[in-house]
Amino acid sequence: MMFSLNTNSIRTVLKRKGARAISPADLPKYTMDQFGLRAINFSTDQLAGLTPKDLEKIRDTGDRVGCSCLLLSQSEPLPLGEVKGDVALEAVERMTRVVKAASLMGCNAVSVGIKSKDSDEAFEQAVESMKHVLQAADRAEINVLIAPTAGLTEDTERLTDLLKGIGGFRIGTMPDFDTAAKTGDGVSYLKKLTPYASVVNASTLGFTIPESESGSKKAEEEDEADEGLSGLDALAAELEGMLMEDDPVPVHEGYDLPQLVGAIAAVGFDGTISIDYQGDGDETLGVMHTKEAIEEALAALKE
Repeated sequence: MMFSLNTNSIRTVLKRKGARAISPADLPKYTMDQFGLRAINFSTDQLAGLTPKDLEKIRDTGDRVGCSCLLLSQSEPLPLGEVKGDVALEAVERMTRVVKAASLMGCNAVSVGIKSKDSDEAFEQAVESMKHVLQAADRAEINVLIAPTAGLTEDTERLTDLLKGIGGFRIGTMPDFDTAAKTGDGVSYLKKLTPYASVVNASTLGFTIPESESGSKKAEEEDEADEGLSGLDALAAELEGMLMEDDPVPVHEGYDLPQLVGAIAAVGFDGTISIDYQGDGDETLGVMHTKEAIEEALAALKE
């Protein structure tokens, strides 16, 4: 498995003004510099107003710094199952444009949620709509991932039936941790959808850092040992203590993160885990905690 950064995790970065302003084209470098991640997932609402040349610049920047654009997500679910008027046709045209944008950015996949009530008519319309989207995706050699949402794709069996109806090797799913947890049986949910996924969205809500009694005692001992030091000697001692410090692993708030990581590992998932920190506070720290907690969960499975 590899990690990518869902740019929703650093949503406030693009709101910076003045000398600290960061453009979408800067995000691959930002992602590499801040987190050491070599892949990034964009959302369409972050690209509003950009030209084809701007999208190519994102691709070129990613190639240069070693952080490629992996996926472009349609930010809002589309009514691809709507049977009235030309609503579904307009949604197909929208996704065709998303596929073209993803191609310019060098992505190998797009994702979309289907906004539709669950009915036989909506199911058939969604199948037809997605087949048209796949025609554009095939030409661009891009995969299309359905992100489960309420309604037509809420039930795992219904979604897998939809995938089979659409057909083709470029269609798949992009399950989400928080969505899975809210079903009440996140493990079963993920085990059913992950075999069809090339990307799993690891949406996290917040973390706490457990207190370490041994760590506190160690800090007190280091403070006593450092008494009397000054200047560069004191700084060197502080840095050495930071490097040697063994901090407890962050614990996720809201659902059992290791349990869901275990679910995708159990079905042999070897795709990309997209880090999507949705909590409050420092976003950079939230991304780092998410990565650390997932890495620890994966390591524990091997023990």
